Amino acid sequence: MQPPWLLARPRPLPASDGVPQYGGELRLEQPPQRIEGGWWDGFDITRDYYVAHSPVGERLWVFRDRRGGGWYLHGLFV
Repeated sequence: MQPPWLLARPRPLPASDGVPQYGGELRLEQPPQRIEGGWWDGFDITRDYYVAHSPVGERLWVFRDRRGGGWYLHGLFV
């Protein structure tokens, strides 16, 4: 499920003990949605997307880059 509002570019998120942070520790809904593509044109991506909940109740769309391992904010549910 994609949110109605996407960022123009995904925003890197810090992580603590492997858990993404956005105003505190995010709570991730399970299971993730895996998106893979671009292998045919050289812009290969492999991401696990989650609906996440921030400590203040925001619903966010975040992903973990399966190749680089970083966490990113990609959208907001409004």
